[in-house]
Amino acid sequence: MLRLANNHLITLLVACAAALCISAHIAVAGEVAFLEDEASGDFNVVGELRFSSLAKLNARVVINYQEDSGDHYAVAFAGGKAKFFRVMGATTTHIGSIGALTPPRAGAETAAFTVQRRDWRMALVWDGRVIARAYDSLLHDGKAGTVAAGGGSFEELMIQPVGDIFVADDFVREEGGLSAWEVASGKWQQRTLREDDQAGRQDADKSANAFSYLGKRKDDKPAIAVTGYWFWDIYSMQAAIKPADHEAIGLVIYFQDADNYIVIRWLGREHPAGGSLQVVAVRNGESEVVAESKGGFRADQWYCLRCAVSAGVIHVWVDDELRLATRTDAFGQGQVGLYCESNKGAFFDDVVCGPWELFAENFTEEVPGKWQTLEGGWQHTNGSLRPTSNTPALVVTGRRAWEHYEYSITIQPAESGGCGLVVGYQDSNNYCLLRWAQKGTPYAGKAQVVRVREGEEKVLAEAPVSIPAKSWYRAEARLTDGLIALAVAGRPQVEAFSPGLTAGAVGVFATAAAGTQFDNALLQIIPPKQTSRITQEFADVSKHPEMAEWASTQAPWVKPDVGSTWWTKGDYFGEHALVFTIPNVGAKSGNIKLLVGASDPGDKDACNLVVALTSGSKEIALALRAGDQLLAEAKAQVEGPKAKLSFERRGHWLVVLLNDDCVLQANMASLPKPVE
Repeated sequence: MLRLANNHLITLLVACAAALCISAHIAVAGEVAFLEDEASGDFNVVGELRFSSLAKLNARVVINYQEDSGDHYAVAFAGGKAKFFRVMGATTTHIGSIGALTPPRAGAETAAFTVQRRDWRMALVWDGRVIARAYDSLLHDGKAGTVAAGGGSFEELMIQPVGDIFVADDFVREEGGLSAWEVASGKWQQRTLREDDQAGRQDADKSANAFSYLGKRKDDKPAIAVTGYWFWDIYSMQAAIKPADHEAIGLVIYFQDADNYIVIRWLGREHPAGGSLQVVAVRNGESEVVAESKGGFRADQWYCLRCAVSAGVIHVWVDDELRLATRTDAFGQGQVGLYCESNKGAFFDDVVCGPWELFAENFTEEVPGKWQTLEGGWQHTNGSLRPTSNTPALVVTGRRAWEHYEYSITIQPAESGGCGLVVGYQDSNNYCLLRWAQKGTPYAGKAQVVRVREGEEKVLAEAPVSIPAKSWYRAEARLTDGLIALAVAGRPQVEAFSPGLTAGAVGVFATAAAGTQFDNALLQIIPPKQTSRITQEFADVSKHPEMAEWASTQAPWVKPDVGSTWWTKGDYFGEHALVFTIPNVGAKSGNIKLLVGASDPGDKDACNLVVALTSGSKEIALALRAGDQLLAEAKAQVEGPKAKLSFERRGHWLVVLLNDDCVLQANMASLPKPVE
């Protein structure tokens, strides 16, 4: 179970949408002052709101306005509060949390605000703090505008499109080369990592990584260098860092200016304050420690420090170990940066910033619209989600675009009945259900993977289930490129492969199980697999013969002394893939044989794929075997001159992809075990 540094569970918001009768007037098209630009995809509506009294303020920001129907979302500023609404036809529905409108800094005549729209997420940033969030995916694109009904006026309005987030810098560039970094404070310079005489003669184009970025404290201010855009809000950032002493180093997120930002601040083991890892919010130059965990770094040693922020939740890793998890509503958006408090400095290298996705829920507060009830009834009681009766009950949340993820939840089962997790949800007729029960259902004693397609259920796989009795346990579903797997209490239960099931929202299910409790849901995107890389600087082996062993396409392979079989040098456990491209399909006839899972080069029982090519034909024949046993075979047409082939092991499954389409699959768990 993931906990905060202060031992409180992560606090996020939850609930089922409900139509409300509200006294507040919601704008109609004639009252809306539309902005000139249309808002499509992910975007922000940015501006300032001038008012004399927050209590008398009555204003709205309208987004995703559909001209044909008038349907839209609205952020209402009224009675000192801010609320999100969905307006569809004659029905107005309150969605999301309710935020308090606080006065801006003393002397300010206006309050800056940003309305964020991200697929299914919406948020209101008011005076540098997120005060309300909402979740809904029914409406997209359309117009944006404002309504100033009384007590205030809008100024400096604009629509800011939000595109992909990505920064990568290894600081290998020629002297005087352009830099994406802006110095906010301190002293920064590009420096070679080496300190010998030869280092000064190195050229950036002849080194794998000759340089890094050196930051030093200056004028009693920490060194901060930033990049990116002010409207970035959901992302991960990492950097390799080598500190010169035990003064604090770190990463900056949500940077506004030199006096307003969040810093992931890491102190060395011998720091006067003691070694610790902190999340610190700096507002108007004043620092507040949001969360902290013990443990400092050693000087003169490289570390990989990584952080990620999504909807106010912050995770921090050191060398891929999760060290800190917390949440804050500070700022809600901003640039990313590097941080150092040392006069001697710290080296930064291999910086990467990109998109991130995280969903965490502990059901402590109801947020209308965040969870959608599809069947039965659900209620929030004592910080958990429960079905209200023994009839089948299903509730979902999240983005239909989520893919390649792990989704888990803590369950306190009732004495009987079935439980389940939903993955790959696209609509009420298309999703995947992983369900299990000890008694009280037709599948008692089993765990099943059920694919619902166009409303029709099909059991893809089932197995005897093993779960703790009468106690809380954790259930985890995994959806990765068509592979669906279920684990309960840390034990694998059942898995199936369905090529077309790659993405979708998530949820929970219960039947004949009144009293079952669900708590602490967590969804995390699985990082992409690492691939073999070629070091281009040394790829010309005629100039660098000593590098031929590791800087070429043959690096991972053992050249055969006898025969024509090339074997990889290493052993591969768990999921892996052998990927290559066949050039000039149809130019020659012949067979290619691929093997995986061999115990040694002489293993005759290894799984193998035979690819048959015919001169003058674009048809490729494929045969998948375990030893001599034929598992599956197929023929496929190739349109272009090349064919990309991927032979993969996914869980217990062997999968063959041709130009990214699944053409063969086989469940290895169903094969009879060899006789000893």
